Amino acid sequence: MFGRLAESNAMAQIMYGLALRHGWGIPSDPPLAITYLSRAASNSAAVESAALSSGMKRGGAAKGELVLAIYELANSFRHGWGVDKDPVAARSYYETAANLGDTDAMNEVARCYEEGFGGKKDRDLEGQI
Repeated sequence: MFGRLAESNAMAQIMYGLALRHGWGIPSDPPLAITYLSRAASNSAAVESAALSSGMKRGGAAKGELVLAIYELANSFRHGWGVDKDPVAARSYYETAANLGDTDAMNEVARCYEEGFGGKKDRDLEGQI
């Protein structure tokens, strides 16, 4: 079902990407999952950009989808799901999602700073997140 809806709906793109990544009810295809998660982030960012351009101060309805897509891309880079493991990219995506208000991403960013994952350890910054 999500596969049919994923042509035009960001949340369906995220859900289909996750199903592809983990093989939930369909054959697992992690590289294709990255395509759908990236498409969801791009489509959501376009909607948010249009909302901000029209004068909305906090963005529009697609912010949740944007943040979730970015967070799931971070997880993919962290674990090497569909892409090569890339700690620097994972940390960058987590930081972006955290800056957009995602609390799960905030926890992951703190863990990255605590462990030195994707960059140097910074216990002072870790405590500020």
